[in-house]
Amino acid sequence: MARRSPLNPRYQKHAKVGSTKRSASSLKPKREAGSATSTVSAAPKQAAEKKSAIPALPTSPEIQRWRRVWWALFAVMVATAAVSYLPSLRHDVTAQRVGMAVLTAAFFPAMYIELVVIRRLRNDLIKQQKSQKKDKK
Repeated sequence: MARRSPLNPRYQKHAKVGSTKRSASSLKPKREAGSATSTVSAAPKQAAEKKSAIPALPTSPEIQRWRRVWWALFAVMVATAAVSYLPSLRHDVTAQRVGMAVLTAAFFPAMYIELVVIRRLRNDLIKQQKSQKKDKK
């Protein structure tokens, strides 16, 4: 059984007798009796609203070029991590240090590109598009 919350007014000592939650049967319907339901037409409309609610991120050739560099660094990180788990290199301390150095040397530039370079270019592009829309109006 669910535990009753002492903070709920209907379970406190000073509550009026008979002050309970109203049943669902006492609620009034939202539409007139006999009118057609609109649930079928509302579903596609809501799906279209959800699609337009999340705008696509703008891109440009420069952003795409930086994204390719980011993917290359990411591939280097994945390949280095995979090679470091080879059984022949797993216990070699020198190989592990070199692998960690390569992984670190690829990770930090990738994060800088993602969090600084691409974000700055994308924000500039969004500002340009907004100013062009204002000029058209």
